[in-house]
Amino acid sequence: MVTNDSTMDVEHFNRWSRTYDDSWIQRYAVRVHTEMLDVVTNEIATPNTVLDIGCGTGRLLCKAHTLYPSAQLFGIDPAEGMVELARGQVPTATIYLGAAESLPLADSSVDVVLSSISFHHWNDQLAAFREISRVLRSGGCFCLADISIPVWLAKFARHIKIKSPAATGQFFDEAGLQVKVQHRTFTRFIWLTLGVKGSRGI
Repeated sequence: MVTNDSTMDVEHFNRWSRTYDDSWIQRYAVRVHTEMLDVVTNEIATPNTVLDIGCGTGRLLCKAHTLYPSAQLFGIDPAEGMVELARGQVPTATIYLGAAESLPLADSSVDVVLSSISFHHWNDQLAAFREISRVLRSGGCFCLADISIPVWLAKFARHIKIKSPAATGQFFDEAGLQVKVQHRTFTRFIWLTLGVKGSRGI
């Protein structure tokens, strides 16, 4: 079920889509994307399939295409405006309109899942993690970068979707993904977590 808050989020990003690539946030996104792909490449040097959840206008997929030119690329975003722009910017990728909780991909079909600064917008975060684990192949990895808050604050703010690093790590564990990397990015407010799917799945 889509909540009113989720609907408002999508409407906001639809309005923002036309100017999103020119916004101040891109100064940070470029560096976060670089860190994410560096960490992923240390785990899987040449993935065959890459999925970006909350792909926005496709900037992270563009970088992934440069780094992995032979990989099959997928993106998904709930905002029509973002999807339209991503399809134009990354014509080699298949871009879906949809949410993280319902991925239109087959079981065990993806080597790498990426998500950059969209996790706190997901309506049902645990359901989305389980979907990610479902589509990942054994040995595949999920690299998540998102805004984070301290553990002490998370205890008093359970209703908000921004999570502490420990809470984020728990989502990985509950979805059957072993956390191998977790650290701050160049900014103290964004944490990067990478988990790998083992042979047992979820």
